[in-house]
Amino acid sequence: MKNYFNTKKGEALLKEYLQKFKGGSLRVYSSEISQYFSFAGCDLSGITKESLHAYQAKLAKEHSPKTAKRKFSILNGFSKFLEGKEKLGFKNPFTDGLKPFRTHTGAESEDLQKYLEKFLDTLHTRNTQRSYANMINLCFEHVGKDLMEIGKADIEAYRDFLLKEGYKKKNGEQVKYKDSALWSKFIALKKFFLFVQGENRKFKSPMTSLKALNIYPPPRDKGHYDILNEAESKRLLKAPDIRTKIGIRDRLIICFFLIWGLRANEICKIRHGDQDGDRVGGQLRIWIKSRKGKFRNRPTTPIVLNGKALQAWDAWMDVLKKARIKTREDLPVFLPFTYDRGDRGLTIKRCKEPKPLSVGAIENLVAKYLVKARIERDGKALSPHALRHTALTSLARAGVDIQDLKQIAGHSNVETTMLYVRAREDFKNNVGKSSPFNK
Repeated sequence: MKNYFNTKKGEALLKEYLQKFKGGSLRVYSSEISQYFSFAGCDLSGITKESLHAYQAKLAKEHSPKTAKRKFSILNGFSKFLEGKEKLGFKNPFTDGLKPFRTHTGAESEDLQKYLEKFLDTLHTRNTQRSYANMINLCFEHVGKDLMEIGKADIEAYRDFLLKEGYKKKNGEQVKYKDSALWSKFIALKKFFLFVQGENRKFKSPMTSLKALNIYPPPRDKGHYDILNEAESKRLLKAPDIRTKIGIRDRLIICFFLIWGLRANEICKIRHGDQDGDRVGGQLRIWIKSRKGKFRNRPTTPIVLNGKALQAWDAWMDVLKKARIKTREDLPVFLPFTYDRGDRGLTIKRCKEPKPLSVGAIENLVAKYLVKARIERDGKALSPHALRHTALTSLARAGVDIQDLKQIAGHSNVETTMLYVRAREDFKNNVGKSSPFNK
């Protein structure tokens, strides 16, 4: 093919193409075509896929995807015109359409952020919102495509990357993702894509099912299913040093775990305003709010403090009173401690907007006391969640009705509650000793 551009013949071809445009459109089309040839430094024979992809990389840094798409549409129109000139022997590089030449903004995509903001509003807690936003943005940063362009192949490539090369930073070191972390990432992506699909009929989720991507839930930690026996439970309750302020707080936290089987995040959210103003028969009722469940359908259930749990509560309230902490209704019950250099010891952290202990902090302190109380299985300490199983199993063995257990656990289905109840099969208590036909 002859070199026509920047020649009289090339100028004539461009002029002929631009005849159908007038006014502002004429100036825009002329400018856009000239900009490409100025960048490529070529003649008509230089309009190739390679030079167009190089131009694409330049536009991605300087313009939005919409602007880049408009520029390539103009070049496509001109290329079709040249291809129609049989004597030129020109082959249009846009035969596969504009899709290969789209520019992407990945996590910065306007569509992504618009739908992500709406999606996060459906999530109840700030921690969940931050976690989901982070996992979704990380995916799009890696894929590098906009929301409306992402496909199953992109998700598969991201899966393969995480399985083979995916690492996160922990204590300054690169640590391989656990199976549970990978599962959480794809659960977050699936929920988001289904939400967008419900909002926009033109969008089709690239994740119809996790099974189709060969992604399966990891086996649960064995510690979740083990429970503490009576002797271990008593050792755990004695593990915190109640001669210290922090030990008084931690003993109350363990009471909430062992007696009612509360979740760590439920304990975090207890506020002073959640307790009744008056006590009945020397007992105190506390309302556990926003428990686990579907959004806007999370139950609020009461627990009644008495016995050792009430003593532990009053001891912690006395600590707050002596520390001159103003216990207003929105103040979290469980406050963090910080090291005071002046007093050379731990003191309750003070700030204008007090924040409660985090879920991670509560789980870590329970794990610490499990180790201190020498409670382990197969040489490993139990997970803090084992305390929830222990509480519900102990209540069931004590004769508490399953429907009452369901309410205490904050479950919407009795079958879920049953998963937490363990059969009595140890040497001290077992079914054989209870059966009248075995005596």
